[in-house]
Amino acid sequence: MKVLKTALIIKLSLIALIAAAVAGVVFWWKSSPGVDRVTMENAKIKDITPMVRLLSTEFYEDVPLKASVGPRHFFGKMTVTGSIGFDLENVSQDMNGDTIIVALPREIITIRESTDPDSYRVIDTWTDKLFGSSNFTTAEVNQIKTKIIDSYRRKLYAEGTVTKARKEAVENLRRMLETVTRRPVIVTDPSPKGYQ
Repeated sequence: MKVLKTALIIKLSLIALIAAAVAGVVFWWKSSPGVDRVTMENAKIKDITPMVRLLSTEFYEDVPLKASVGPRHFFGKMTVTGSIGFDLENVSQDMNGDTIIVALPREIITIRESTDPDSYRVIDTWTDKLFGSSNFTTAEVNQIKTKIIDSYRRKLYAEGTVTKARKEAVENLRRMLETVTRRPVIVTDPSPKGYQ
């Protein structure tokens, strides 16, 4: 008798579970957008800006993150990637006899947070208040990252990375233009330390 009651309870439980699963599938099917409710449009290109860019230096580096917002403190690491390049479309050039004289343009520094896995990691957060929260909002973390990227840009100038990139660009541009034009080329650098 007890076995029959247990078997009946198991059967009723299985029937209820199957009915709930069927109801869930029907609800999901009805709530998903139908074909007639989804509209797609072709992409429209508004502007194309062609650019000839000489890439001089690429970098990939782990940067420590350390910041405070009020009584809350934050420590972590972020991997930055980027490049130092030069827009060759707007380069100024002149001729002196058969020699081409070219002035190296302003550098274009591109710095981004890496998209590699684990490129951003929070190591520790803490607060000076006894029962205060040490959590940071997404906006606060993004503000910290922006400051770190600005600081990294200044570091590229201070450590001479931009100077080295400009020196390499002068030589690479000279060789490239001499190969293409088959004339002597002089590349001048009006700002060897870069345009900060």
